[in-house]
Amino acid sequence: MLKNYKNKLVVGVVGLGVGAFHLSNSLAYKDCKVKYICDTNQKKLLYYKKKFNIQFATKNFDDVVNDEEINIIIIASNDNDHAYQVLKALKNNKHVFVEKPMCLSFKDLNRIIRMKNRKPNLCLSTNLTLRTHPFFSELIKKKSKLKKIYYLEGDYNYGRLDKLTKGWRGKIKDYSVILGGGIHLLDLILKLKGKKVKEIYTLGNKIITNKFKNTPNDFAVSLLKFEDNSIAKISSNFSSSTDHHHIFNIHSKDTSLFYKRNKSEQFFREKENKSTIELKYKHYNKTKGLMLENFFDKIRTKKKKLIISENELFYLMKICLILVQSQKKNKTIRL
Repeated sequence: MLKNYKNKLVVGVVGLGVGAFHLSNSLAYKDCKVKYICDTNQKKLLYYKKKFNIQFATKNFDDVVNDEEINIIIIASNDNDHAYQVLKALKNNKHVFVEKPMCLSFKDLNRIIRMKNRKPNLCLSTNLTLRTHPFFSELIKKKSKLKKIYYLEGDYNYGRLDKLTKGWRGKIKDYSVILGGGIHLLDLILKLKGKKVKEIYTLGNKIITNKFKNTPNDFAVSLLKFEDNSIAKISSNFSSSTDHHHIFNIHSKDTSLFYKRNKSEQFFREKENKSTIELKYKHYNKTKGLMLENFFDKIRTKKKKLIISENELFYLMKICLILVQSQKKNKTIRL
């Protein structure tokens, strides 16, 4: 580390959409210095440079990745730029925190895995914020109490059609609502099951956005069968008439649990009686920055575990890309 930032985490933030949230969280973290911000939008660059007194603002990613003082790059650019930027950042010996999805193809996934294997001392993780949601993080901690899970289902409802019809997502060749939304629920399901997937089938449509000829499907539903024969269903719904929310249900030997709109109910199989527990969670937004905080902690102390390890990330991306592949080919894929 050069003398200007001795003992500091020196950060470059790439992309100032959701990246603006990462920017403010980085500035709030002890011993963290944001040296660069990067975006293609000049107005955003000038606004955030002035607002947070950032030293450098650039439209050129190479300015950030080639800076010797920067040791962490946060990637929150458009999805089709993620893989290239992750690869170049790792090659230049930067720790990388990337927005989902990390990549859009098997080719890029394999490239990233090979590059990361050559850089074992670097940290690589992603921002799947449901991992730190009060309900889901507690569920993961207590997953051992869920005996013989035989069915899980997760619904990702995101009622923002304009994201597909007017924004950059609809212009990306390989964009998928699975990679852009359903991936959150897939991550939870893989974590809770702890088993390998052996069979996948996905269907999709774009009935609601049919008049927009060049946009991707706005809805997809996937079925997954695990090695223990349990089954999961995930829907990725950008055409929903609702606000942004998730539905998540689990059925196991002794209990059925239902989560919707920050409220959960749990029913227990006790002879013929069932009891209900209802809990409310109101502060999800306060936990969204914990993924990045954990990433910084890991780099600073080298003791903490990443909330999402690189192996979990690689397997998640593999399964997610197979879901997309199944939809494109309209066929069941067996692993």
